[in-house]
Amino acid sequence: MSTEGIWLQAENYRIHLQSGSHIHSPWKGQLLMNKMNDYDIPSVRLTAGLYALSKLACAGLNFLLISLLLLGFPQNDGIPKGWPISLPYAIYAYGLPTALVADALLRILRSTSQILALFIYAAAGFGAGFWLVAEQGGDSMLWGIGGIAGLLLFRIAQLVVERFPLLLPIFALFVPLLCLLLL
Repeated sequence: MSTEGIWLQAENYRIHLQSGSHIHSPWKGQLLMNKMNDYDIPSVRLTAGLYALSKLACAGLNFLLISLLLLGFPQNDGIPKGWPISLPYAIYAYGLPTALVADALLRILRSTSQILALFIYAAAGFGAGFWLVAEQGGDSMLWGIGGIAGLLLFRIAQLVVERFPLLLPIFALFVPLLCLLLL
């Protein structure tokens, strides 16, 4: 039997209309119905869970990298000197929601362009910096630029965790806890 034909999918059945080589009319053929397994259908909950895990992994990777950069700077009660808030609060309360908004904008625009993604993340980062200044005080231009750097780092982290999905739980759960214990 030939594997050429038309595949249709409905509910939990996969239908294959197969035309035989000995049949000359395109309307005649063989109809095969196969029951689809539940594991063949992508789950919305699984997709949403993996998205949330990847965002948490991006935040964890950001937390690790920025913590390593700030090791040499003086701190008062876990807050780097000159900062209005602590680093985990900045990443998880301002950076993560802003990255979700940037992803939503990219999803609405349905663009696959990396340049547009970087532009949207930069604009969202500037907005996150202004959001932080509005709530915590500080220099708006300095924190706007810091927000741009933070959200671009989120985008780079997203590209990294998409390439290595086995590292998602490590960066989402264990690395942030380790950073909090060591700092």
